[in-house]
Amino acid sequence: MTTLRQRWGEVTEGERARAAAYGLVAVIGAVMSFLVIQRLDADVRGPLHPLTFYEFWQIAAGAIGAAAALRLSGEMFGQPGLRGWKSAAMGVLFVSFVGALIAGTLVLPLYGTMFGPFSLAVALAGSPILALAWVSHLFGAHWLMRRWRDERDSIFRHESAEPREPAPAAVIVETTPRPPPPPPRPELPADLAIYADPR
Repeated sequence: MTTLRQRWGEVTEGERARAAAYGLVAVIGAVMSFLVIQRLDADVRGPLHPLTFYEFWQIAAGAIGAAAALRLSGEMFGQPGLRGWKSAAMGVLFVSFVGALIAGTLVLPLYGTMFGPFSLAVALAGSPILALAWVSHLFGAHWLMRRWRDERDSIFRHESAEPREPAPAAVIVETTPRPPPPPPRPELPADLAIYADPR
């Protein structure tokens, strides 16, 4: 029976980088959700107050929302060159808004859908260090996704560069036999040759 370790050993370096990107974004999403909870409940709870089941769900929703937003970002992360970093900057805004939208909807539909992006914006605006950590983690996901795209593109380039064997020449197979040639015509005497068929 194949173990999980053996399956992980069969995963390529690029696929590991992609999995790490999703894990990184999910973790920072969970952390951001936890900090939002701490900010909203600062008046009624102490720093060592145990988390309730609903608060655990809020943290899990933050992780799910961030990872889902990364999945929905499509081609924004992992593109090469300066253009790729510009695209990743747009991806940071996309993941921030859509991730908070999904997390808020999971926590409290409708009301949380509107309140989620607002809570994240207030948390980032109130702490520049927190905003820097958020953006840095998303750019780290861009770097990891770049490694995965490089590996995928190299595979496609290798397949297209391989010489292809020429197609075999077509062989015409006759399905019906040719009729036999007509028998030779007998030679006529010279005095009767003028009456012979010219064909």
